Amino acid sequence: MLSPHGRLVLLLACVLGGAGCVASSSELAEDPSPEQVAPMPDSLRPVAMRRDTTRRPFEGTGSVEALRAAYMDGAYETVVRRIRTRRRDLLRASEMQELHVLLGRAEQARGRHAAAIDALRTARRIAEEKARSTVSIDRTLGDSYAALYRWSEAASAFRRVLDARPDDRAARQALAEVHRRSRSWREARAQYARLVRADSSNGRWWARLGQCNLELNHTERARRHFAEAHRRAPRSAEVALSLSRLHRAEGALDAARRVVDTTLAHQSGDPRLWRRRGDLAFERDDLERARRAYVRTLAAGDSSATVYRRIGLVDVRRQQYAQSLPFLRRSLRRDSSHTRTTLYLGVTYLRLDSLRRASTHLQNTIDREARGPITKALEHQGSLKSRQGAVAAAVDAYRTALRLRPERGELYFRLATVYDEHYRDKAPAARYYRRFLQTREAALPELRRYAESRLETLRPILHMQQSPSSSNE
Repeated sequence: MLSPHGRLVLLLACVLGGAGCVASSSELAEDPSPEQVAPMPDSLRPVAMRRDTTRRPFEGTGSVEALRAAYMDGAYETVVRRIRTRRRDLLRASEMQELHVLLGRAEQARGRHAAAIDALRTARRIAEEKARSTVSIDRTLGDSYAALYRWSEAASAFRRVLDARPDDRAARQALAEVHRRSRSWREARAQYARLVRADSSNGRWWARLGQCNLELNHTERARRHFAEAHRRAPRSAEVALSLSRLHRAEGALDAARRVVDTTLAHQSGDPRLWRRRGDLAFERDDLERARRAYVRTLAAGDSSATVYRRIGLVDVRRQQYAQSLPFLRRSLRRDSSHTRTTLYLGVTYLRLDSLRRASTHLQNTIDREARGPITKALEHQGSLKSRQGAVAAAVDAYRTALRLRPERGELYFRLATVYDEHYRDKAPAARYYRRFLQTREAALPELRRYAESRLETLRPILHMQQSPSSSNE
């Protein structure tokens, strides 16, 4: 058994040993080796440590790199939120420009171009103050200005890029597109001309150059440029359609057909090319080939009223009336307003001895045409002839318009004034004034007052005329 003194020595030894054990555990916790302690997940770390990590995210290059990585991963909203919610006084001056560029690009990627422009202009101002290059900022600014149709500012941004880098083809193409989309054809043409001089193998640039010349009414130049574009890009349906249209306008139908056939060899499923092929064959009166092309147009996915109508037209021209009928009917169901459809339906039913249906469709055609521009043209022709003193021609124009549109009251008024001003016999004038007052258009106060006033004035004259029925109609 230990003496009191021995027990005291033993107690002191245990206390000292325990302190050593605690010290050893503390050292391991502060500096663990990978073999001893597994990494602690972020969600399990102490709250104080997590707050300290997120309070100053932009201190050090790692934070900017993290934002850059988030942007590259497409986390645009996260980038915007993290940048906008931080106090500006926590940011390093060296990071300000890059962070505003990241903010601008993230806003741009979200489609918020006005916000992108604000951030990018701030970044540009910082870059200018520090005498840094603004090329990449100007390029991005130009894209956002163009997205908002702010053409002059977009053009200025891309010109600044070209001032610094004259050989930058991407910037020149962007500038050319800005001019083209804003319909500044001369400026666009100048830029595309420089592009094709730098790279003559680009068919798209040749096509754009052709479009500019076409808009400037330089048709022959446009045709040459589209021909070069077709040679460089024979697969392009847009180029083939543009070039074939120019050949077609010049009457060079064979050349137009060759262009379309070349591209059809690459793009056999494009309905626009088959439809153009059908049109060219139809204009050459090659009805069999035209019909086959229009049927291929349907098979390729264009089931519009126009395609059905053109197949029906081909069959009517070939006197295949029963065969044309279902196509014309389908065309009418898709578009009931087209007068050529109703006309050829009327002709088809007439040839098939369906007289009632023929009468219906032919009358519909007449009614639609009468309500169209022809009646207005006749009305204006009557006014013109009356002012020129060609009274008989004016009367003929007005009466023809009335046969087409007998419900149009103003035509009665116009006829009445012509008879009233130019004929001694006032009976026709009075008759047309009365007819006008019976129409709905008599509600027009000025015309109604004038007609009523003239009838009152003409009453004694008509009474004095011995033969009111003998007119100069």
